[in-house]
Amino acid sequence: MSFNLDNLISHINDDKKIILARRILDKIRIVEKNHTIETTDFLDPYEVRIAKSILNSFDNISYQVDGGYKEAERKIIYIYPSYLYQIEKDEVKYLSYNKNDNIRHKDVLGSILGLGIEREIVGDIIISEDYIYIFVKKHIYDFIKYNLDKISKYNTSYANVELNIPKKVFNKRKIVVSSLRLDTFLSSSLNLSRSDVNKIIKAGHVKVNFKLEDKTSITLEEKDLISVKKYGRIYFDEILSTTKKGKYLISIKIPK
Repeated sequence: MSFNLDNLISHINDDKKIILARRILDKIRIVEKNHTIETTDFLDPYEVRIAKSILNSFDNISYQVDGGYKEAERKIIYIYPSYLYQIEKDEVKYLSYNKNDNIRHKDVLGSILGLGIEREIVGDIIISEDYIYIFVKKHIYDFIKYNLDKISKYNTSYANVELNIPKKVFNKRKIVVSSLRLDTFLSSSLNLSRSDVNKIIKAGHVKVNFKLEDKTSITLEEKDLISVKKYGRIYFDEILSTTKKGKYLISIKIPK
C-alpha cells in the first residue's frame, strides 16, 4: 500500500515524535512485505496516540496495545496483517523484587538504566507495599533477573510473586484559579509566581497528557494530567464551581 509520509506526520511538531512516527511506518512496511507480526518498544500514552493515528490509516494493518496489565501506562503495540484474527501477546513480562521502604520509582529506573538497558524496553514500574514490579520486553527479562541485585544503595532480590497491582492513592486539594490557562493552573497548584511558571514551561519542563507543552496560554480540561519536571504530576480532577467574579474552584489530585 502506498502512502504519503508527509501527510501522516504533518500534525507532529516534536522531532523525537517524528522519529517515532517513521519507526512505526518502517514496521508497517515490514508487516506488509513479510506478513509478519512486529512490535514497538514501550510507548507513553501520547506516543500511543501518535502511533494509532498512523496505524488507522492502513486498512490492511491491524494492531493491539498491551502493557502487561489492564491499567498500564507505558505500552507496546503489536502490528500485524489484518487477515490475522488472533495473535499471541507474549512480548511483555514482569519481574518482581522484594522492596525496601526507602526505594522510590526513580531509584528503580536509575538502577535498571545503570545496567546499560535502554528506557524504551522498560514499561511501568510499580511499587506496592511489599514488592516492586518491573515490566519489560521479554528479550531483556533474564538479563535483568540475573543482574539487578541492588537498587540505589540497597540490596534487593528477585521475589517471583504473583502480580498484585496496588490501587493508586492521591492527595486531593481544592484551589481557586482565575482561568484554566496552563500557567495560571500551575501557579496556583505549585504555589509559584506566574513568571516562574512561565520560565518552567518555556524551558520544556512541562507535559500535558504526556505531550511536551511550551505554550503558557493553552486551556486545560477536566481529567488532564500535567507533569512538571522536579515537581511531579498533577491531575486536574474537576471544576467544582465558579465564583461571582468568574473564578473557578477546582479539585486537583497529586499522587502520593
